[in-house]
Amino acid sequence: MQKAWTGMAAPMTAIAAQPALAEVVNLTNGADGQNEARGVAAVRGELVAACTDRGGKPDAASFEIVFEKTSDNPEMPKPYYVDGKMKCDLP
Repeated sequence: MQKAWTGMAAPMTAIAAQPALAEVVNLTNGADGQNEARGVAAVRGELVAACTDRGGKPDAASFEIVFEKTSDNPEMPKPYYVDGKMKCDLP
């Protein structure tokens, strides 16, 4: 009887532990900047803030630029636009 109870307890423990596993999500966002470096820094900061606001840990190594464009209008204060994505480990 002891072996049967142990055999039933192991799967129950594994099922109960499932919600404790972390989830990895991809966050995307965009930002403007005065040049390429400032645009990239702005979107990276937006993604890190979005991840930490959700209680997650940003994976800085996964940061990737998805789209970038420079405006033809030189009068714009922030003519450089960048879209980026980053992985976020949520609890």
